[in-house]
Amino acid sequence: MMRLPLLITSAALGAGLVLTAIPAQAAARPNGVFLAISANGNDTLKAVGIQCPGRIEQHPFGEAACGAIDAVDGDFDRLPVSPRPCSKKRDPVTATMNGLWRGRIIGWQKTFANACLLAAKTGPIFAFDRILFDFS
Repeated sequence: MMRLPLLITSAALGAGLVLTAIPAQAAARPNGVFLAISANGNDTLKAVGIQCPGRIEQHPFGEAACGAIDAVDGDFDRLPVSPRPCSKKRDPVTATMNGLWRGRIIGWQKTFANACLLAAKTGPIFAFDRILFDFS
């Protein structure tokens, strides 16, 4: 199971490298990220790619996710933590992001004790999997 996230991460980085090869004369470089969630102890892996602005339709909160990423200039460690109540239940999830933002390659990965804590830290960014997140 550990090889799958590494494989996806490698593929996303490769895609980012391809994007950096686009000529500088291009009118605007795309801001694009590949987002993935894996649940420890589960064979499920959910992933989505978004391009800001542009291709956000595969993410139910694509516009908000792009806004959140832009607010921290692609540095997910700077995302503000939402003051939402979360249980202490251990059901680990790992979130991974790789992409190209404002002309530079970015990446981030973190394991959270449960999906609620992931949502509290990342807001709408990883909210593309209704199985893991309940935003009702």
